Amino acid sequence: MKKVYIVLILTFLTQLPYIKTFAQKSKRISGESHIKIEINQSRLEAEKVAVEQAIVDALTEAFGQYVEYKTDTRIESEQVDFKLYGGTKVKGEWIRTVDGPVFSYDLEGAETWITCKIKGIVRGISAKTNVLVEVLSSPEKVNRKEKFKNNENMYLYVKSPSDGYLSVFLDDGETVYRLLPYSKMGSIKSVKIKGDQEYILFSQDIDNFNVRADKIQLFTKKDYESNTVVVVFSEKEFPKPLLNEEEMDDNIGLIIPRSLSKKKFEEWLGDNRAADEKFLDIEKRVIIEKE
Repeated sequence: MKKVYIVLILTFLTQLPYIKTFAQKSKRISGESHIKIEINQSRLEAEKVAVEQAIVDALTEAFGQYVEYKTDTRIESEQVDFKLYGGTKVKGEWIRTVDGPVFSYDLEGAETWITCKIKGIVRGISAKTNVLVEVLSSPEKVNRKEKFKNNENMYLYVKSPSDGYLSVFLDDGETVYRLLPYSKMGSIKSVKIKGDQEYILFSQDIDNFNVRADKIQLFTKKDYESNTVVVVFSEKEFPKPLLNEEEMDDNIGLIIPRSLSKKKFEEWLGDNRAADEKFLDIEKRVIIEKE
C-alpha cells in the first residue's frame, strides 16, 4: 500500500462533534453504471470510476447535466453553478451515500465489466466559490503534473477569489491522509487564506502561514497506483475530522501524516456538505509509478 510522507512530526489532536440535518430540498435517489475494466486499471480504481459514473447517472436523471457554450473568449467567474464528477458537469450535488455501492462483475468475451448500484442524498447545486487548484512537480505553478515517480515531491497551487478556509487530504482508496494544516500547526481545523492570493503549498522555501511547510513525498510499493488529492474549501470555518496520530516508518525514517479511514472521511464530507451549501471539495488525480 502506498504511503505519503512528511518531514516533521508534532503532537496535538482534538475533535469537535459536528452533527447537522439535511436541508429540506435534499432528496434520496439511486444511480447505476456499467463500465469496462481497462487493462491498466486495478479493481479499486475501476470501482472508483464506476461509483463516479453511477453518481453522474443519478444526478443527471434528477437535475440534468451542465450545458456549456464555448466561445473564443475565456471567462473566469468567481463562482460556479455545477459539480464535477469524473469529468462530467452536473447541476446537482451528491451529499452522502446511504446504501452501497454494490458491485457485480461480468465477463463479456475477453473483457471484464463492472456494474455499480448506489443510493444517496442529493440536492440541486448552489453557486460555489470557483477555487483554482493544480498539482505540481515543483514550486513553479507552470509545472503541472499528474504522474509521479516513487519518492518524488508533490506541491500544490491554490487560488481563491474570496477569503476562506482550506484543508488538503490525499486518498489512496483505503486510507485518507491530511496534508494541510501542516504538522507544526497542531490541532487547528483548517488554514485561513486570502482572496486573489496565490499559494504554493508543501514548499519549505515559501512561507505562506508563518510556519515551515511539510515536505510531501509520494511512495508506492506497487508498479502503478492512482490516488486522489482532495482540496476542501469554504468561506466559513469547518470542523476537522477525528484523525489518527502521525506514525514513523522505521524502514525509511519518514513520517506518515495524520489519517483516517476512507469511510470516515466520506462521512465527514457528507456532514459538511449537508451543513454548508457553499462547502467545496475538489478532487485531483495523482498517479504514482514505481521505478
